[in-house]
Amino acid sequence: MDEKLITLATLPYSKAEILRSLLESEDIVCSLENVDLLQNAMDTGVRIRIYEKDASLAFPILDRMMGKVISDKIKRENYVLIPVDFSDYSLKAALVGFDIAEKLGSKMVLYHSSPQPEFLTIPYSDVIVYDSALFLNYEMTEKETNKKFEVFLNKLTSLIDYHRWNKAKPEYIVKVGEAEDDILSYIQIHPPKLVVMGIRGGDAKSGDIIGSTTAGVIFNSKVPVLTIPETTPDNWLQNFGRIVYATNFEPSDFIAVDRLVKLMTPFKPKVICLHIDQGNNRGLGEARLEGLKDALCEKYPDADIECRLIHNKNLPEAIDHFIQENQIDVLALTTHRRNMLTMLFNPSIARKLVLHTRTPLLIFHATQ
Repeated sequence: MDEKLITLATLPYSKAEILRSLLESEDIVCSLENVDLLQNAMDTGVRIRIYEKDASLAFPILDRMMGKVISDKIKRENYVLIPVDFSDYSLKAALVGFDIAEKLGSKMVLYHSSPQPEFLTIPYSDVIVYDSALFLNYEMTEKETNKKFEVFLNKLTSLIDYHRWNKAKPEYIVKVGEAEDDILSYIQIHPPKLVVMGIRGGDAKSGDIIGSTTAGVIFNSKVPVLTIPETTPDNWLQNFGRIVYATNFEPSDFIAVDRLVKLMTPFKPKVICLHIDQGNNRGLGEARLEGLKDALCEKYPDADIECRLIHNKNLPEAIDHFIQENQIDVLALTTHRRNMLTMLFNPSIARKLVLHTRTPLLIFHATQ
């Protein structure tokens, strides 16, 4: 009886060749199979196939290659990473991400992580008694994932000009595992310029404002993350013109704004530094804001930078009103402002606001 083959992962051709070399160095027999989910649309992906008996040896090698190791700081690679779960939020994020990648002259990589089969939860050092039913379930999961990916790509490419799509030559990665862990691991060893993802996924609970995977990536990623609400317009980037950064005059704020200006340079937006004064020390807040503006204008004389101060004891409400009244396209925050992020995504507060339903959030580290 022939030994059964399973798919280890679906990767861009260059990475598939690297994985094949790693597997063969450990005497694991593998083969590459072309994948053509859409004719002339996705010609850069291949399946890596192995014998099921080699699974316990092969998956750790895949994990190490995809980033589940401690690595030194690596220079960012020229691509935009878009995690997808085939939901409408993912579709919107992919549309925005495609436009951003095109604007930056970067590659777009779609990343999907399928649920991990039961047999992979067994420690690699343990002896596995192979149950054919488990592998059959894994094979069915793979087929269902590919089917969903094809439907997703059909929707996506129907909304993007054919020549633009083919010129961009997007890549995609499909593997098994836990979505948050896999995304963060991949980012660690292959840092992108930007991660673009839906503010929540298809499995989010009705009361959730932000999905658990998105929240995990936001707080743990070392690269900027742009979260996209489902109601974001398809042509969002074409009309993108104003970004607001909420500052509290903390020591890292100048570094944060400096990084934000550099990050946004290709898009040439107006950058507004906004301070919400929740106390009574108006003069000190105005003096600090003026000092921040002078320093930034001196360093970036060609940038369109504005500094504003608002007096309001209700921080989320003040930001929400400012976004509505000034037609803000992006709210930028750093991860050290966890208290503000927590407030904005608190269901009891966020349901009263408009920003979480239509305003993309750019989250980044001030000390990256």
